[in-house]
Amino acid sequence: MRTFGRRILLLLILASIVVPGSLIGTPSRIVAQAETTNTATTTDRLNLRTGPALSYAVITVIPLGASVTLTGQDTNGFRSVSYNGREGWVFATYLSIDRPTPSPNTTATTTDRLNLRSGPGTSFGVLTVLPAGAIVTLTGQTQNGFRSVTWGGFTGWVSSTYLAFDTPPPPPEPVPDANATTTGTLNLRSGPGTSFGVLTVMPAGSRVVLTGQQSNGFRSVSYNGQNGWAAETYLAIDGTVPVPTNTSATATERLNLRSGPDTSSSVLAVIPAGGVVTLTGQQSNGFRSVSYNGVMGWAFEAYLSIGPATPPPTSTAPFAVTNTIVGPARGSVATAMAFARSTGALRINEVERYVVEIYRLAPDIGFDPAILVAQSAHETGNWRSSWWSQRLNPAGLGVTGDPTQNAASPTFASGTMAARAQIAHMHAEVFGSSRPLPAVLQGVDPTYQRVFEAGWAGTIRTIADLAGTWAADPDYDTKLVRKANEIY
Repeated sequence: MRTFGRRILLLLILASIVVPGSLIGTPSRIVAQAETTNTATTTDRLNLRTGPALSYAVITVIPLGASVTLTGQDTNGFRSVSYNGREGWVFATYLSIDRPTPSPNTTATTTDRLNLRSGPGTSFGVLTVLPAGAIVTLTGQTQNGFRSVTWGGFTGWVSSTYLAFDTPPPPPEPVPDANATTTGTLNLRSGPGTSFGVLTVMPAGSRVVLTGQQSNGFRSVSYNGQNGWAAETYLAIDGTVPVPTNTSATATERLNLRSGPDTSSSVLAVIPAGGVVTLTGQQSNGFRSVSYNGVMGWAFEAYLSIGPATPPPTSTAPFAVTNTIVGPARGSVATAMAFARSTGALRINEVERYVVEIYRLAPDIGFDPAILVAQSAHETGNWRSSWWSQRLNPAGLGVTGDPTQNAASPTFASGTMAARAQIAHMHAEVFGSSRPLPAVLQGVDPTYQRVFEAGWAGTIRTIADLAGTWAADPDYDTKLVRKANEIY
């Protein structure tokens, strides 16, 4: 009995031992499970598709900020995921992997005096001003061209443009569905429609990556590492034959410019018969989205004669103090930039952004862009003064001669924003409240309301009228004319 009992015990022990070969598959299954339990968060509204390409059907739309489970496959720029019990594929560009990724950078150095703001944009309040050469600690967030940082006990956001990284971390390149080229100067917007904010302006000929979504006549794209939306009308997609597009149309009779694509929407302006509008790329309900004299809206397509694009009127007339601010465009970006370079302009890349934006927006409103560029060159000492080099203040906005007010005068994040602020200020001086301020110009000029408070709104017609209003100098007008003739 004792021997039999020992044999039984030995058999039980042997039975409990797993043959080593039976373990071979187990670790790989465990590893695979660990890999597929990683999660990610969507950084935008995102289509969940039945396969890893845009040609596959959409199962559902995953909202912004949703958590998805990565199920282990990666192909063609798509990741396989599970969301709310449904499995499918999403475009990887719009996934933020939740597992921590070590970053080679924890600090950066400011390359210029720099505003530390309470949020990721120039509309947020300034907490303090960082000196050039300040070392900031990066706290891990990137949004709208800004980085979250701490400095001197403050926590906030600064523009990435003015940060130097010891070892710049290369941003992950999105796997392109396709590449495209902008066929004209084009807004990169935060969403698929003209009502969404402009993140930046892409020059004609810019290369973008299509990141997989289409909505409302817009494509989601990545430009210089920034994700957004662009009107498909102005994108030439690689491998396709570009279809000639018209960018202007003529009203065949008096036509209401409305706030939306239907007759119940409010009337913003009345376009006269023969009025020329700019087509801005959207169609809905028999209406076309257009811009007329700087006002963006919708017009009934039946009363638009859409023909070949007509360039804005130009003029070669010499400058004089009697010239009106509203008038044909003179000069060019190339001529203005040649002058800026020849005179040693500082922050030349921002000067170029400024000039490009002036020549893009001013003619649409009706302003002669050459007058605004000449004004900026005069006010900034050919873009070499501290008002430009330290603040990108293009035309003495908020600079009155009073030391306190001068110190509080605005600083702009880029030459593009500087141009918009100057145009907005001039819009107030020329039009006052008689014409609505275009959306792209709203909120960009902190000194805009002062024009109305001073009683100058809507009073400016000519260059001569700027003397004593825009500037106290009684010879301001003749100096602007001298500068314009020097540049152009």
